[in-house]
Amino acid sequence: MVFGFDPTSYDAVLFVDHNKVIKEMLLTEFEAVLDGVVGESDFAGTTAHAVYLKVNRRLEIIGAVFFLINFDAKGNADRRWNIPLAQMVETAAFGPELNGVKLRIASHSQCQIPWHQQDLWEPDLSVASNTLKILASSIQNNRLGLLVDDVVDKPPVLKDIAASANLVSRDSVNANANNHHHASDIQEDREKERHSMAQNIKKQRTYIASLKSLHEQEMAAQRKLYSKDREMFLLANKKLQEQIETIELKYCDSLINVENKQSSFDQQCAEYEQRLERMMDQRGIDHRSLRVQFNKDFQAKLIEQTAEIESKLEMREVEVYYREEQINRLKSEVLELKAYAKQLESQSVASQISSLVENGVYFVISQPGLGPLSIEAEDLIRFNSEPSTYIAERLGVALDTYEAWLAHIKLPLCTGDNRSGDSCGEHLEPVTSPQEFVVGISDCCTAHQQGALVVVNGR
Repeated sequence: MVFGFDPTSYDAVLFVDHNKVIKEMLLTEFEAVLDGVVGESDFAGTTAHAVYLKVNRRLEIIGAVFFLINFDAKGNADRRWNIPLAQMVETAAFGPELNGVKLRIASHSQCQIPWHQQDLWEPDLSVASNTLKILASSIQNNRLGLLVDDVVDKPPVLKDIAASANLVSRDSVNANANNHHHASDIQEDREKERHSMAQNIKKQRTYIASLKSLHEQEMAAQRKLYSKDREMFLLANKKLQEQIETIELKYCDSLINVENKQSSFDQQCAEYEQRLERMMDQRGIDHRSLRVQFNKDFQAKLIEQTAEIESKLEMREVEVYYREEQINRLKSEVLELKAYAKQLESQSVASQISSLVENGVYFVISQPGLGPLSIEAEDLIRFNSEPSTYIAERLGVALDTYEAWLAHIKLPLCTGDNRSGDSCGEHLEPVTSPQEFVVGISDCCTAHQQGALVVVNGR
């Protein structure tokens, strides 16, 4: 049921050409065309102009969507076609009146969903046009076998007309009633069958849509998790890089400080030596013993300060080591997350394949020169990643042999070289089986085959 419409209304699709109705079907039949259950050879290789109609129980049109649909050369509908007809007719604006009923119209110029505007066409709805009348007339003819409510306005009847009507034979009235009842039963059975078919198709579509939605939600969650972990890793890596740069700056400052202190110590040593020499000259002090003592004190102080600086440098090196370890650990975690996401995606694809197999879907490929080749469901992922290797294993030949045979069957020409260095290119009788194909023999003409055999036999 579409919101805003009578629950007992009907959905029909009419194909038109040059203001004429050329084909009619119920929406359930049209959905079967979309699903590829049936084809429409009449529209092969064309873009058809169609109208989706919402019809009440009195066979009056209450809504219309004028849409386009493409068919391939075999008459199959475009699988990418996905216009929400029910939603568009529900949201469509009111247009002209038809037999006193105001219509909801969705067309190229009146489209409430902008991205579907290019998939609609514009009918001539002017006062002088009879487009809507033609559609209404086609529905009133009821070639689709719709059930109609017996609601007819009864005009005043004169007594003499009523009296003459009573002269109708009772048997004739009963016969007409029985025929009408039998026709109604047939129409009800047909309507039940179409309703059952529509329900089955809708269930299949809902199931496939739920599988696709579940897969997309799972992949979105994994992408979001991976993106979040990647951002955290990048932030952590940036912080570590900044800390490493800070440590390197501190290390450079420490080296400069050591050099400055060493220079200051050397200068102080030279000054002390000069002072000692002057004191020795003035007072006769043993300059040599004082120098030895000063050197000892100086060396002790130098060793103490050097040890302190080396300790600080070792601590910085340990910090740098642990930072590098943390970076490597974060990198390995990111790689594991990528592998996990890929595994989840593979499992999701495998579950979808299993669901398709349970619903009776088989996978068959057609290779040139081989004909149809069935593929088991568990081999689909491997076939998708390595098709040539998989087919070569199925045929029991080496991969090089299969690829050479494939090139030969597509273009059976001699691959040998003439004396001028050009390729021979003589047309050959193709070898239809890869098991019978021999590289260097089957893909050469008679002359080059003899040359190859002479080289093999060493003659």
